[in-house]
Amino acid sequence: MNVPVIELKGSPFEKGFIHGSQMKKQVMVSLETYAHRYSQQRGLSWEDAKRLALRFTKVLTGEYEVYLEEMRGIAQGAGLELGDILALNLRSEILYSSLKDMHFEADECTAFSAIAPATKDGHALAGQSWDFNIAQREASFIARIPAEGNKPAILMFLEGGMVGGKGVSSAGMCLTLNALTTPRAGIGIPLHVRMRSALECKYLTDAMRRCLTTPIPGPVNFTITHKDGLSFSMELDPDGAEVLESEDGLMVHTNHYIGQKMRLSHPHSEGGSTYIRLARMKQLMKGKPLLTIGDFEGFLKDHAGYPSSICAHPSPDVPADKLKYEGATNYAFVADLTENRLRFVMGNPCEGSFEDIEF
Repeated sequence: MNVPVIELKGSPFEKGFIHGSQMKKQVMVSLETYAHRYSQQRGLSWEDAKRLALRFTKVLTGEYEVYLEEMRGIAQGAGLELGDILALNLRSEILYSSLKDMHFEADECTAFSAIAPATKDGHALAGQSWDFNIAQREASFIARIPAEGNKPAILMFLEGGMVGGKGVSSAGMCLTLNALTTPRAGIGIPLHVRMRSALECKYLTDAMRRCLTTPIPGPVNFTITHKDGLSFSMELDPDGAEVLESEDGLMVHTNHYIGQKMRLSHPHSEGGSTYIRLARMKQLMKGKPLLTIGDFEGFLKDHAGYPSSICAHPSPDVPADKLKYEGATNYAFVADLTENRLRFVMGNPCEGSFEDIEF
């Protein structure tokens, strides 16, 4: 498995320092990638992005202050400033909401869950692919955080510099993410901080509250799946939220709003990839009764609609020297929450093999 794995323990600052010092290379790759994206898509210099991100320190208080302290640790460990780390943790809000009165299509991922009656033996399954700039493969790592007090142990799939991400917990939960876009913006708890705080919850109701707390500064979809056979997909923007329930045990989400209320209040996506991946994953899931973790490993390698497929690839027309900032599937995972089993592949799933990760 070609991805670093680290353990984060100690005080919030100490966790951050371990992250920043041991994953300094990954943090610097993230900084380079997002400096490029902010400049190209938003017309923002890195200093502009830092000033914008520092506005969010005023909401990272109370129960969320520990994550700001962890960001300070990352900054010190990597030899950077707090503003640099905040600008990374605000990547979704900066790229996909109108903080600069601009609007772009999200190019992120295909998330899914399957619970009874759709799965073999009623198992609770969940996972996703992550599609983004190929450069961010070098920024990716896995973080383990041991159980602390009332908080379960968690495992997260992270980009260098970020305190939260997709992952699973020993409380039997899996949290996945889909980036969305909106012409609106606000100030609130950033989505990557929400993800971390949700994964640290012992109970499903608390995790959903952390995801749904308003206001939220940008657009996002979270899907939480629980070992008890429950799954909810939550679409949010700065004006509100909509909670979607699984249908016949199946849930799929990509990078556009699908809830009835949210769909009517947002412009359609200008790219076809999100519609292709949603339709294809639904087709695959509905065509296979009594789904297993192995079925999803196969689905994540699917190339229908290539190159904008579930297993996404850059366009064959892109020159080799331009591939760095092209989008592709950077990794994929699927979890069996009933059996505490997690399968992961780095890079395009079609080019590698899923491996077990203990959690």
